[in-house]
Amino acid sequence: MTDGETSALDRGILTVIKECVLVQTANDLSRVMEGPLRAVLPFEMMICGVGGISPQGSYVHKLLEYDRTLTYYKYYQDLLNSEGKTDSPLMQKWRETHEPVFYQSGRDDHLYPQEWVSLFNKHKLNNTIGHGVADLMGSFSSYFIFSRLPMVVGPEQAHLLTLLTPHLHLALSRALKTVQDYPWNLGATKKPLSERQREILYWMHEGKTNWEIANILGLTEINVKYHADQIFIKLEVRNRFHAVAKGHELGLAQKPNK
Repeated sequence: MTDGETSALDRGILTVIKECVLVQTANDLSRVMEGPLRAVLPFEMMICGVGGISPQGSYVHKLLEYDRTLTYYKYYQDLLNSEGKTDSPLMQKWRETHEPVFYQSGRDDHLYPQEWVSLFNKHKLNNTIGHGVADLMGSFSSYFIFSRLPMVVGPEQAHLLTLLTPHLHLALSRALKTVQDYPWNLGATKKPLSERQREILYWMHEGKTNWEIANILGLTEINVKYHADQIFIKLEVRNRFHAVAKGHELGLAQKPNK
């Protein structure tokens, strides 16, 4: 990046910060997102909001979307569990690090469970970066997710979000006072375990570790962990012991027919 490009970027960042200070309503925030922010981070789609966070997933309290195709809505509906919560490897990584997270389609596929990668790419959410600000207790946070960026996402965009997210967070907290709660619970339904998840639950019942299950089923350990997390969410339990107990009670811990 040349000195001239750096100066232009610095001016753009300063403009975003100044405009964030003036935000009072959702319309004000929209003008910042669609104008000065998009000038420094040229996203095609963006979603932001606030909600609860926990190891069992996240729930949306209020949100704003800058996506006329409803792609984010469809993606989150696919992630929704019986408690009206959502989860993904990107969310999990952010909860663990509280640092910007990103996914570059193709380049980063091997870092995440294949089923989630397929779901993400099904909705064409390639080249995505996100960040947020959590409260001191780590149970509630804001989040800002930008997708379909026209460049390779990485440390440069992560640094940009590190600089801007605190200001976006304050602007969002004021803007959302004019926004109604988001009714995720209206679409929440009980989701059965998939065939793969029933297989993994069976091997949990047999006392196998994630690494052993991965070898038995020909999966990666990352994939098994992802399925295990989904099992915990769907069965509304916190650990393997409770998952096995509840699975046995519901008749789910059965040996696969193979």
